[in-house]
Parts: sequence; structure tokens; C-alpha cells
Amino acid sequence: MLVFDIDGCINDMQYQLFRALRTFDQLQGTHFFYRLKPDEIKIHEDLLSSFLEEYKLLPEQKDAFLSWYTGYRKSSRVQLRPMEGVIETICWFQMQPKTAVGLKNICSQDMRQKTIQAIKKFGKDYRLKLPKELFYFPKHSAPAESAVESLAYFRQLGYHVICFADSETQSLDAIANEKDTRDVLLLHADTVYRSKDTPITAAVEKGKSYELRELVREKDLPPYIDLVWHGINDRQNMQQFLASPIQWGEVDVQTVSEDGSVLLQHDTLLTDEALLVEKIDLPLNELLGEFQQHDKRIKIDFKDKGNVLRKTIKQLKTQGFTDQHIWLNGDIDVLKEEGFKMLLEAFPNAIIQTTIDFIGPLVFSLPDQAKNILTILESWGINRFSISWKLERCSALLQQLKKWGIEVNIYNAPDLEQFLKVMILSPRSITSDFNFPEWNYYGRGSGKNGLQSDYVEKQVKLE
Repeated sequence: MLVFDIDGCINDMQYQLFRALRTFDQLQGTHFFYRLKPDEIKIHEDLLSSFLEEYKLLPEQKDAFLSWYTGYRKSSRVQLRPMEGVIETICWFQMQPKTAVGLKNICSQDMRQKTIQAIKKFGKDYRLKLPKELFYFPKHSAPAESAVESLAYFRQLGYHVICFADSETQSLDAIANEKDTRDVLLLHADTVYRSKDTPITAAVEKGKSYELRELVREKDLPPYIDLVWHGINDRQNMQQFLASPIQWGEVDVQTVSEDGSVLLQHDTLLTDEALLVEKIDLPLNELLGEFQQHDKRIKIDFKDKGNVLRKTIKQLKTQGFTDQHIWLNGDIDVLKEEGFKMLLEAFPNAIIQTTIDFIGPLVFSLPDQAKNILTILESWGINRFSISWKLERCSALLQQLKKWGIEVNIYNAPDLEQFLKVMILSPRSITSDFNFPEWNYYGRGSGKNGLQSDYVEKQVKLE
């Protein structure tokens, strides 16, 4: 088990106090805190009185705020927000075998249920599940005693606590001095806390942020999610992909040249023949040959129908790709019913996919109509549906589609951190540029709007 203190490690207390101060300003018609920023608040809510001394509040205004805040923090108006990345971090640990997360917090009796509800709300997008017994509210209000009490509680439940994260240095010192805690990793959340004392215990790690990319290794990725390298439309990107363990590679097919070659490019082709030859350097048949030699699987995104559909089908069959190694994608307005059924006839057991970003509002407002549309699309042969990570309610949409038994691909995760957040949601597949320098992946992208990522090798002279 990993144990996290809620206020200071999960609940963003800087934001909570910031919103309280700004709300009080609005209610009073004052401007004491109009320049205040959340990260400028470095003090625990119990010490707000000393914090307010930095501002020119009259004694009666200061007393009025402290009295008002006591009621505000217990009301439904209080604005809570999780620290960036903390929910995803907790979820990632929960995905690991035989691993649990326990939460502790010092708060009054009437705040306990509100705290539990807030955590559940924080984790709603990721379907975070925390049994009630994994929330513990110690009787002691002092940091040191409450930490020891919490450790004892979780140990009594039968857990082996391997990590204890808290914003209070006294808590960490107390844990370090307990029996059988030499193997417990002590993490100090350098956010807001009652005391700014330096921990006496030497073996304490300090940090202010949660980043999955610093936590997750490539070998930790779950094997049941298909990974797709997006936009392999040039030789340099192809070589990056072929050298990787990623199995699926996606290309964009746009049109057919005069010699019958299917050309790879994301955007509409240039009309000037001279520019066309210079712009496109990788025909589909060459790429398919390389994929076969390296035992890779092909995903093809059709940017046009017409002759390119028939030519692509022919080349896939000529190169000997089986249905299990073929994934075909196209927008509804490009392929239409006729195009999808042509693909189904040619490769009845392949993955056939389309993007349905448009359906989100219907799923939440008119679910029966949304299901009818999806049923029609499935009758065309479509067996996987793709949605953008950039959609406002992507997580909720994914969960609803999964409830309906629909396989979902998520695309548009721009970097490794976002990619790992998508991974926690467990879609059927993820399509990404794999522009992840942290893992030595340097995907260039599809060339949409003429833009690609590029990397220049730097030579360092050793002294």
C-alpha cells in the first residue's frame, strides 16, 4: 500500500485557499487579493491569520474573513480541485497487481463525508474506486500522532505500507521513528503545510508535482491495449517505427500517381507535378514490403475514396497481408457506406474503423439515437470507433461506449504524459505520433498542414 495525505498531497489546498480569498473579495467588494496567484500561497489554512497580516486588512475585516471561512469550507460553495496528475498517479498504482492506495486526512467529523465525496468526484473521469475502509480519519489532530495512528490502522487491515506521502514534516519524522519502517519510502509534498521545518529524517524525497512519465516505464504498459504509430508517411518516420517494438503503423493514402503508385500524404496533394515529386518520397507498395519484412501490422487511413481504395486493396492482397494484420480507417463523409462495405468484402476479419467525435453530444442527450447511428455504422462493417482525446468529455464518452460493448480507439494524445493518462482509461487501442523523447521515440507526425517534428543530432566534445 501507498498512503497519501489528502490535504496537501491530493486536494490542491493552494487553489482552495486562493478561491476562498477571491470569493471573499467579491462578496465584500474589496480588492485585497486581486493580484494573488495560487502558487503564492505557502501556508496551511490553520495559519491563515498570519498570512493575512501581509495584506492591509482592518482588524474587523480580518476577523470577518476568518469567521466567514470557517463556514465556507464546510459549505457546498467551497471549490476543491485535485493537484495536477495526482488522480492519474493513484489510478496507475491501483492498476498494478496486489497494490492499493490508502488515504488519510485530519478533518472534523462533519467534513469527513464531504472529503470522501470530493475524492470520488475527482476520480470520476477515471472511474477511480476507493473502498470506504481505505479512507482513514485519525482521532489525533497533531501531524505526528495522526501519521502514526494512520500507519497502524492500515497495517491492521493487513497491508504492507511501502510509501507514505505527507505535506507535514513532523508526520514523516514520526513514521521514520516507528518500528519496521526502514523500507517505507517517505515523500514530502512541498505544497502547503503547518510547519516549514526541515525533516529530521534524512531519507525523505521532496517534490511539488506528479508526472506519470517520471513514474511509468515502457515495459510497464498493459499488453491488452493496441498501440498504433501514427502518420508514417515518409522514410525517416518509417525507420523510426520499424526500429521500435510497436506493432501497428498507420499511413495516410491520398491518391494514385500516373504510374499507378498509391502515394502517402496526409493533406490534399499539390497540383504542381514538380512539387508533388519533391514532396512525396514514400509509395505505399514500398512501405508494405518493409512492414512485411519486419513483421509489422498496417493501419491505413483513407483520405480519399475513388481509385485509391481499389488500388490499396489490390496492393494489400499482393503483398500477402492477412486480415489479422490489417486495420482500415476512414471518415464517414469520405468512404461513405459503399466504401466501408467494399473494405468489409475484401477483408472481412480486419479492423474497420471510423471517427465519431460528432456523436458525443448525442450520447449524453439522446442516447437511443446515438445507439441507432452506431448500429447503422456497424452494419456497414465498422467494428471500431475512434474519438479524440481533445474532446471535452472524452473520458465519459469512452466509458459509455464501452458500456455499450463498443471497441474504442483514442487518438490525439500529443505527448507521453497525455498518452499515459489515456492508457489509464483502458481503451481498446491508442493511436499516437510516438513523439516521446523520454523513451527515445522520435515520431515525426503525419505532416498535417505541412508540419512535422524534427530532431537534430548534437555532437558533444568531451574534454
